[in-house]
Amino acid sequence: MSADVKRYVTSCAVCQLIKPCQRKPAGLMVPILPQKPWEYAGVDFVGPLPRSASGNAYLLVFVDYFSKWVEVCAVREATAQVAASKFISEVFARHGAPTYLISDRGTPFVSEFFEHVISTLGTVHRLTTAYHPQTNATERVNRTLKTAIRAYVGDKHTSWDKFLPQICFALRTAPHESTGQSPCMMLYGRELETPLDLITLPTCDNVDEPAALDRSHDRQKHYYDLRRRPASFSVGDLVRVKSRPRSDAQSNFTAKLAPLYSGPLRVSQKLGDVNYRLTRLDTGTDAGVYHVVNILPVAEERNSRLTSSISNCSKLQ
Repeated sequence: MSADVKRYVTSCAVCQLIKPCQRKPAGLMVPILPQKPWEYAGVDFVGPLPRSASGNAYLLVFVDYFSKWVEVCAVREATAQVAASKFISEVFARHGAPTYLISDRGTPFVSEFFEHVISTLGTVHRLTTAYHPQTNATERVNRTLKTAIRAYVGDKHTSWDKFLPQICFALRTAPHESTGQSPCMMLYGRELETPLDLITLPTCDNVDEPAALDRSHDRQKHYYDLRRRPASFSVGDLVRVKSRPRSDAQSNFTAKLAPLYSGPLRVSQKLGDVNYRLTRLDTGTDAGVYHVVNILPVAEERNSRLTSSISNCSKLQ
């Protein structure tokens, strides 16, 4: 009797879309384990920032997952043409073609032009899942860049692009938490010399870089997984996904009162431990790829009205 009551309550169609989930976020860490410099690279735009005297309003950031080396460019526009051009001049021409390039699903990176340029150079382009940008290592670099720029510019906010060489030098020569070494040591096998180095002549003890990275990944995964729970779905499962509606004053719609989830959707393909491709029930069309942190199962009631009820509720959005 108790199990039947619990099943009946949890299968309420409206509750499944409205009430927030109180459990840990789903999805344990699946670390990217590069074995050499520029095997995996990330790319992202930062901005818009205040337009500088040179006309720049965006930062384009590339980061090597192995060495943590960064290439940062001040650009005028965040377009596919700019991203492709800078990839060729700042990454390909200096470091060769990365095996994999990881980006978010921003408009410049999902264009056919950008994909064509990247694939022509022999690089495989991979996209992060929707609303889960943590896969892209540039997200962490972007935060550090913004902090450094904030420290340099003071109240002269249009001068931010003048300080990029100094900021990049600092990032490239500072020991990184993940490796215990500076990016320049990881990439070139030596530290960049400065006048102070020439006076003090420090000695550098070499370490096994891949082993340091492995230990760092293990440590990061341990602490990351403490705040997560495992989750798995099978092909054919009915699920609901987090919805992120936007308020619209003209139609008297406020996102704060909208359902938290939409669905049901059906799992059509398992792409890995944490990523799934979903399809719409009504049309059978592709709904995109989602990380498990944004997916919850649909608790099915023992009658056939659940699916139609959830679908009707979803149309209210």
